[in-house]
Amino acid sequence: MGTLRTIAVIFTLATLAAIGGPAAAQAPSVDALLARLFGSEDKTPYELTADFSGTLTLIVRGGRFTAVAAGSFHEVRKSDGVKRRKVNITRLDLPVLLRPFRGTLRRVIEEKVETQSESPETFHEHDIFVHGELPGKRYLLIGVQKHIVDEAIDRYGKPEHKKDTATRRRIAHWLYTSPSMREMLVRSGPPYALQAVLDEGGTLYELTLFYNWGEVGTRIVYIIANGQPVWQQVSADANSELSGFGRVDGKLLLNFTNHCVNCKK
Repeated sequence: MGTLRTIAVIFTLATLAAIGGPAAAQAPSVDALLARLFGSEDKTPYELTADFSGTLTLIVRGGRFTAVAAGSFHEVRKSDGVKRRKVNITRLDLPVLLRPFRGTLRRVIEEKVETQSESPETFHEHDIFVHGELPGKRYLLIGVQKHIVDEAIDRYGKPEHKKDTATRRRIAHWLYTSPSMREMLVRSGPPYALQAVLDEGGTLYELTLFYNWGEVGTRIVYIIANGQPVWQQVSADANSELSGFGRVDGKLLLNFTNHCVNCKK
């Protein structure tokens, strides 16, 4: 009973206390950062074309194998504010061992580019809070899977907590930062937590998803083209399933050149 009483006290304090110190209080709100990330504040339409080249490196049966890819890249934001991306792979050179998996590896590259980073569903499945301010007016956001927060409320909280966004975020902060809650936090299935780095304009620089078996992360470097931040380099974990090999670890590194924003065709 003593342990449960202590947890209940900590839980109550966590739901009432503000997250972070003075620096966190001065940061843009979570809602503002996510609105900027998903383009609901700036809906200025644009269209970008670029070329890309890169490598997909996989570790298979203890050996390291590298595929070389190249092609064209198309990104568009229409009046709804949502970014949509499309790649056309024109070159995919594979070592002999990987040639039977050409279709799978092509899809890995396409999915990493076309569904990268600004997926609202990924963020909306988590209760997200600002965990700190980084140099360059960038902010570290942490999210905990909503059903894990619900489970914590069912155990230690009150039903009305489930409907209060601020309380849910404080509980997520408590679950993520308390070592005693790790057993409750980490579990199989979809990512139990995420970590993202955004600047005050909502530009995403890093995204990491946490699973019970490990992490999957993406890091993005930008350049400015016609006043618009656009990808210069994307580095991403690209773990995949290969028939006969099971899960294999991979790294995808793509470089983008010849950017053209709102070019006349």
